[in-house]
Amino acid sequence: MLMAPPTPRALPAMVARALHRIEEFTTTIPQLGNRARRIRVYLPDGYDQGTRRYGVLYMQDGQQLFAPGPFGDWLVDETLDSLAAAGRSPNVIVVGIDNSDRRWDEYSPWVNRHMHDWMPTSWAGPVQGGEGAAYVDFLANTLKPAIDARYRTLTDPAHTGVGGSSMGGLIALYAGLRRPDVFGRVMAMSTAVWFAEEGGPWLSRNHLVDEVERGVTPTVRFYVDVGAAERSRDTDPDVLDANGRQVSYPRAYLEGNTHVARALRANGLPASQLRFVVAPGAVHNESAWARRFGSAIEWLYH
Repeated sequence: MLMAPPTPRALPAMVARALHRIEEFTTTIPQLGNRARRIRVYLPDGYDQGTRRYGVLYMQDGQQLFAPGPFGDWLVDETLDSLAAAGRSPNVIVVGIDNSDRRWDEYSPWVNRHMHDWMPTSWAGPVQGGEGAAYVDFLANTLKPAIDARYRTLTDPAHTGVGGSSMGGLIALYAGLRRPDVFGRVMAMSTAVWFAEEGGPWLSRNHLVDEVERGVTPTVRFYVDVGAAERSRDTDPDVLDANGRQVSYPRAYLEGNTHVARALRANGLPASQLRFVVAPGAVHNESAWARRFGSAIEWLYH
């Protein structure tokens, strides 16, 4: 189950002209007090000329999926265009949901009461999380019906995915576990499994692992990956393992994601429905995720 990243098939050079278009609109999240949210939609080449329907991937942190930001660029549109030019298009619409200043809260259904063991006060409050269930309800019951009404989509779970990285990976995994009736494909990159810790020794009690252990729908396909050199900040967290040793960030990311992948298999997910990738030397940023996005989406939607 634990595997190195596959040798990628070469993509053609990035195409000279845009093969796609991206639409943007603003909506509200009624489940969270009608917070406004920007939505960005990638429509593949040929969408306007045909009648075919497409699968959909709902991705978090939409600001940096299609354009560079302060931490890099996912290159989602360029990668999908290149796959299409190579005859390997997954034929998906990608819906990017912008994050907000409530990102910690919206991307976790669980409350972390020990944030300052992991994050400095300049990055997070002492207690974060708890709005993730409402956010997933927004994705499933508000945003998805709106996207299905507006675009030519394949609406069944087998063609509907949810994805993200770091905290976005956390909420994507939760959505796939709790709403398999909606999301049949999950892309979880570099998931911040550590956020779901209850406290105490590392991995002695983790809410995400507990959620997996409640059972997994075997028809959902999970892509889970992690880099071997991931860090969320320069200083390691003030967290100890059961032997009293400090846990480094690279260890937390690697062990946390490995633990989740093993739990998925142990709790009913067939081997054919899980791809777990460890990327040697990969760090925690958009450029690293961009390098893995193409193979991830090909596998999820093949």
